[in-house]
Amino acid sequence: MSFPPLRASLSCLLLFAAACSNAVAGPSDAVAESPSTSAPGTGVGTPPSPTAPVEDVGQVPTTPTPTDTVTPVEMPATETPSSETPVVSAPAPSTSVCSPLSSLTSLTGNLTTWLQTAPIAAANSGGFKEPGGTELAAFEGAFRTLLTEGPTPQVVQDLAGMGYGVSTFRNDTGGGWLVVREQGLLSRGGGTFIINLFPARDLWLEAPHADSDEGTLRQTATQLVTLGARALLITGSNRCAVTTASPCSGTTSVCGTKGLRISDAAHYGNNFFTAAHRALRDTYPDAIAASIHGMDAGDGPEAAVVSDGTSALRPEALSNRLRDALNTRLTGTKKAFSCNAADDSGKHRTLCGTSNVQGRIDNGASDACFAEAAAATDRFVHLEQSATLRGTGASSKAVMQALADTVPCTLGGSGLGCPAVVAQDCP
Repeated sequence: MSFPPLRASLSCLLLFAAACSNAVAGPSDAVAESPSTSAPGTGVGTPPSPTAPVEDVGQVPTTPTPTDTVTPVEMPATETPSSETPVVSAPAPSTSVCSPLSSLTSLTGNLTTWLQTAPIAAANSGGFKEPGGTELAAFEGAFRTLLTEGPTPQVVQDLAGMGYGVSTFRNDTGGGWLVVREQGLLSRGGGTFIINLFPARDLWLEAPHADSDEGTLRQTATQLVTLGARALLITGSNRCAVTTASPCSGTTSVCGTKGLRISDAAHYGNNFFTAAHRALRDTYPDAIAASIHGMDAGDGPEAAVVSDGTSALRPEALSNRLRDALNTRLTGTKKAFSCNAADDSGKHRTLCGTSNVQGRIDNGASDACFAEAAAATDRFVHLEQSATLRGTGASSKAVMQALADTVPCTLGGSGLGCPAVVAQDCP
């Protein structure tokens, strides 16, 4: 099967890297990397829960209830994380066929497990530092170049100048990835970004509240690998990391006081997370971006609330298709609701993601910070979930299967329900 020129070349480089150097397997004195969830800058605090649902509140999860159970589905082996610690190996000499991938630091291990240690500045830590406008534009341009041309020496150098390193990751279940993450001791809460070199679906995942919406970091990491998504964006700061108010429209009381914070990646655009989103959107204009969140379902009838980033009633909306796919997997009294379906109403009907900055960008809002989108493009989906759906086992499998049912296999990689195709025809 033929790939577009860039995808084929990147895939080919990765496939041949092991034959050209020992960077993947690592030398005998390879350094073991052991990130810890208690390391400095890792989010450990949980902000207080609001007393009532308000627009875009990623609320503190509650103890799962037995009412939103699911029908189990069979999943591939990639869904089960391994306890293996990723191994970092220094670059080894390579031939031209391995360049530029073989010139990068190489990580090996279980990607799903490793991503759950992504550094996130804790609530009230002051760990988010807002980049300047010039730097954001430079990061967006560099990330776009990384997507279109691969990790050339220049783009690696440009990202390094902004505090980001680029490395490869060889997952122990197969596949190849590029990891863009902050390096050095002075983290700014900028985030961690992963690019799939062998995607199966024209989909990328976002975890803007990866620690405060408990379970969404593990969930999106698993979805990335199992579904064969293009990429995953992980916030680098708790939404309540700093007290500085976001000027963007929308409100929440999740941080204990009414209002949004600039450390909230979903509700403020001057961050590397949004810059990476913009670069992905420019590069893949028809791809679907899925923003994964959590809510306190309480005694409401919802297991999930899905939207297209607007509250417009549209029978043909992508969000309605995802809702239907979820409801074929869920059993019990709690169901998925859509903000874009006239017949759906419930306690948390207002959780429609209309103030989500990334959704506003994708839906063509006149100003992503201050204006809601007037219409939807079906390139963005916002998913709020109960604690049970963000758990482990059959509940998360139901969400994953629903995403697989909603976003078809249109690319050449392997993923849940997709033909397993490996690029062998490098130009």
